[in-house]
Amino acid sequence: MSKARMDSEIAKLAAWHKGRKRGNPMGRGKAKPVTLAPVPSSWDRGASGAANQDGLRDEPATDFDPATGKETPNPNGVKRRRRDDWVARYYRAGHLTKEQAAAGARLRMAAEGMRERDPLEALRVDRRAGGSDPEAARVDARRYFRELWAKVPQASRPVVERVVVDDLPVWHGNPAQRERHLERLRRGLDAVG
Repeated sequence: MSKARMDSEIAKLAAWHKGRKRGNPMGRGKAKPVTLAPVPSSWDRGASGAANQDGLRDEPATDFDPATGKETPNPNGVKRRRRDDWVARYYRAGHLTKEQAAAGARLRMAAEGMRERDPLEALRVDRRAGGSDPEAARVDARRYFRELWAKVPQASRPVVERVVVDDLPVWHGNPAQRERHLERLRRGLDAVG
C-alpha cells in the first residue's frame, strides 16, 4: 500500500472516530436533530376504526347551570362522544317508550350499585356519626337492585338481564323471534317502571 493511500485511510479513520465522539453512532458527521410528530390539530377522538365507532354519538359539550337550571352555551362548538347502551338505542329506534327507557336506566344503575342516577353518590360514605360502614352501603345498593329485579316477570328475566344489565343486544333470529324478545323486554321494563 502506498504512503498516500495509507494517509488517506488514516484520515478517513480519524474523521470516523471524531464523528463517533460527537455522539453519532454511525460515525457520519454530526448527529441529526430529533424530530417529533406534529401536534394533532383537533381534539383526540379515540380510535377511529368501525368497530370502535359502533354505538357512539356526537353531542355538544354543554353543562347545566345549577343556579338557573338552564343549559350553558358552548361557544367553541366542542363536541363529545358518548356510547349509548342498548336500552337507549332501542328507545331512539322507537322500540321502547320513554317510561320503559327510564325504568331500564334505573335498573341498570341499581345493578351497578349506583343510587338513583348519580354515579358519585355511590362513592359517598357518611362518616359524621362514625357508624357508617361502606360494606353496609354496598349491601343496601344491592338490596335496591333485588327489589327492582323481583318486579321483573320470570318470563322476561333472560332478555332484561341481557339487554339492561349486561348491555348486549336482543338475540338475533328471524323478525318474529326478535319481536317476541322485544315484547318480553317491554313487559319486563313496564313491570319495573
